[in-house]
Amino acid sequence: LATTLLLAAWPAAAAEAATPATPRGSVPDFELVSLDGRFVTLSQLPPQVTLVSFWHSECPPCRREMPAIAAFARETPALRVVTVALQDRRATERDGELLPHGGLHLLAPANPRPLLARFGNRSGAVPHSVMLDRERRICARRTGEIDDAWLRAAARNCGING
Repeated sequence: LATTLLLAAWPAAAAEAATPATPRGSVPDFELVSLDGRFVTLSQLPPQVTLVSFWHSECPPCRREMPAIAAFARETPALRVVTVALQDRRATERDGELLPHGGLHLLAPANPRPLLARFGNRSGAVPHSVMLDRERRICARRTGEIDDAWLRAAARNCGING
């Protein structure tokens, strides 16, 4: 936890400058457990532009960006939102009001660093957001807090017009 929070304090520009482990255009995958206990495999979800948001409840930038994600998801039905909590189920459920309604909310494994690296984040810093196109290729990525402007640009880059 201390490492995650320490890395969350990293400036976004420094985190973005890190060489990504998974290049844009690649097709990362995972199988994680949802808050309701189901196993979810990313590659088995129906094709749709997808935002994968890695977050931690004790990370202030993570908490600040959730309302922007929720608002953008409400106005962009073509977007699927998947949140991946980097804390235990109890902490995630406690802060469930932060999570976008209608999203798919998953729990990361006990050691999330390999999962984060697979999605282009070798540093392990949070928040980390990845947008995937309909073919599940990485088409936008950012380590650090995102906002409405980033979401709109990423969505356009990934095939959502409007």
